[in-house]
Amino acid sequence: MTQKLRGYSLALGLLLSVLSLALPMLYPVAGILLWGFALASFSLLARRSLIQSMVLISIGLAGLAYSLFEGAAAPFFQLINSNTNLLAMLAAVSFLSLIATPSKQSKKRQPPAGRKGLISTLASGHFFSAIINMSALLIIADKLSARRQVDTRTASLLTVNFAVCALWSPFFAAMAYTLSLVPNMDMLTVMSVGAPMGLISLAMLYWLHQEPEVKLTGYPLKGRSLVLPALLAVSVIIAHEIWPMLAITQIIAFSAPVLVIVVLLCEGQANQLHLHICNRLANMHNEMMLFLAAGVFAIGLGALFKVMPPWLPFSHYEAVEACLTLGFCLLMARLGIHSIMIMAVIAPLLLTLEPDPNLLAMTFLSAWGLGSAINPVSGTLLAMQGNYNIKGSHIARANSLPIALLYGINCAGFFVYSALA
Repeated sequence: MTQKLRGYSLALGLLLSVLSLALPMLYPVAGILLWGFALASFSLLARRSLIQSMVLISIGLAGLAYSLFEGAAAPFFQLINSNTNLLAMLAAVSFLSLIATPSKQSKKRQPPAGRKGLISTLASGHFFSAIINMSALLIIADKLSARRQVDTRTASLLTVNFAVCALWSPFFAAMAYTLSLVPNMDMLTVMSVGAPMGLISLAMLYWLHQEPEVKLTGYPLKGRSLVLPALLAVSVIIAHEIWPMLAITQIIAFSAPVLVIVVLLCEGQANQLHLHICNRLANMHNEMMLFLAAGVFAIGLGALFKVMPPWLPFSHYEAVEACLTLGFCLLMARLGIHSIMIMAVIAPLLLTLEPDPNLLAMTFLSAWGLGSAINPVSGTLLAMQGNYNIKGSHIARANSLPIALLYGINCAGFFVYSALA
């Protein structure tokens, strides 16, 4: 399958997923298209993504086979549509980079220096990344590298700042995946707890870096670059309040491309859509395959645990258990295990305890965000390694102190939420 055809097959899967809100019979067709896209790109998968996907699918199918042997019903529909809404949202959010990237005028502005530069880099990096994810991290790192080499300490600042976005951003893959694992969570409640933790985390990063980075030439960002994405975020929240029966992932999958299309048509840049589909969407095979495999894994474990109840080290799930779970997830991440695999394993186990879904969701978001900063082979650190010749293991080591402090901040957040809930 050509790159162009792969891109348009994923775009069609996104479209059918959105149309299924009105025509439910299109939902399995969307799932089939997404699986077709992933399988057609099989030979292009990175070796690590291939191994992880095969492990997840194999264990998931083994769990399903055992549950069928024990007389459980076969969840064929669930397998076809494993994480369809999540994947549609990821594809939809990628379009935001077409309207949220800095303008040429913004890039030519004199960058702030010193402590103002540090504050500007933290603020712009955090909120910019919260909207267009990894693209923002690399844009800002490129801007800084044009004036001085990005060293390990600067890479640590950028990657931890990026990781904290996972605590609250509705546009992060972490939020979408957590919604798929904990469908009963209230996203607005989780965001209302995660956003203050994010602000406290930014203050902590400023405190850690203010002296060594006093000569930092920072990254400038005009507020208008974030106006449209911020408007989208508000619109998503309002739409969810009006139509609570719709999942947040479905609302974003519909509204993000619509907003981008309207803006590009008004600016006479509709050709950017074709380029984005043929380049960015066509090359999303690694994340698509990994999330589809994680869906099979979660379905298989869920079916297995229905016929063979698991053993857990605790009988309920509150703030203390959330802290222990987060600590375990971070340990696994430090050993190089992807957050998707960790969450896929423990989610079916913890759900048997009937926990507070918001507390469980906060645990997973913290595990995803903080774990990505200390996992030497995470996508975040590998991107920094590939672009700026800094070993992921060195960045992970430099991130150990800030992540340890963030672990304390997150645990405090769990206790505050539990006390007020």
